[in-house]
Amino acid sequence: MTDFRLVREVEYKQAIDLADKVFRKAGHVSMGTAFPQVFSAALNQSYGAFIDGKLVSFIGLVPSILHIGRAEVKAFSIGAVCTDPDYRKRGLANTLLQMIFEHINKSGASVLFVSGDLPIYLKQGCTHYGKMNQYKIHQGDLKVESSSYVIREMGQFDWFQLRKLSHERHVKYEQSIFELALLNEAAGFASIFKMKHKILVAKENEELKAFLVFGVPYESQGKADSRVIEWGGDPQAIPGLLAEAFTYDLNSLLFNVPAFEKDILSQLGALPMEELPFPGTMKIMDLDLLLSQLGPYFENKLTISGAEGQKELHFKQGTVTLSAKQLEEWIVKGSEDPDSQLKDIFPIPFPFPQGLNYV
Repeated sequence: MTDFRLVREVEYKQAIDLADKVFRKAGHVSMGTAFPQVFSAALNQSYGAFIDGKLVSFIGLVPSILHIGRAEVKAFSIGAVCTDPDYRKRGLANTLLQMIFEHINKSGASVLFVSGDLPIYLKQGCTHYGKMNQYKIHQGDLKVESSSYVIREMGQFDWFQLRKLSHERHVKYEQSIFELALLNEAAGFASIFKMKHKILVAKENEELKAFLVFGVPYESQGKADSRVIEWGGDPQAIPGLLAEAFTYDLNSLLFNVPAFEKDILSQLGALPMEELPFPGTMKIMDLDLLLSQLGPYFENKLTISGAEGQKELHFKQGTVTLSAKQLEEWIVKGSEDPDSQLKDIFPIPFPFPQGLNYV
């Protein structure tokens, strides 16, 4: 008989071992090290399927608060989804996913983010979302003019200022100083590529003006293909930070910039890029709850009324009537009409998922 339930404190070692078996190879750090929030007995959110006391399928579940302007959106993310190869094709993960949905609804969260886009998620209503520009930068691509910024590695006395820069971002995950330190050390997303983090900061008049988190290999492997993990602060300082990253023996630097980060995009100028949706998928768990949580974001821009199946969007230039399904599509992907008067509101600017808070 299979027992589907929350993973207990003494069972997280089994969860880590299973995730390492499925996802890790020689040279990788353990999933337990890279994703402490997923395997946290203190949070006690992750689910497993047990047969005779053995954990055979696992889904990590992590709660978070998203700040979108003045709005606070309650969200969950799932990751480290794995099933022992000997127990696959039994529907175990699908059963766990239904329990995850119930957990989310009871918790008051309105959205779920998934790091993948496998059929198991798409069949359950998860969808691609967001828009971004992907840049693959090489040394010399950035023409950085001289500036008053002093660029260096982050030091032990910088946490308050780094948290301030992180907090000032218009769109972000809520992060305490401890979370910033913990997730930087864990380097979850970078660990997939056998990398750890470096943080560079731009300083002016004894004040940090910007920061950049990027990956560097665990061991020297010649010129490495790296990627930017997270950034914040003065957009004008970002090109200098990107250029400085190449002093760490990088071959290239992948930089995924959300389309709503217009100030950063303007700093990158005419660099070659590719327009893509965000990586991963998301599911709106409760549309009305999400609209309520987004209320401060819509304030002075838009009001939404209507019953469950149909919504009216009232704005300065007029009114648009959408089905609930159409509104969900606008929320995650925006209107297909390039001349839409609401293009500055939709899609909703959700935080980029492959940053420090990647699950």
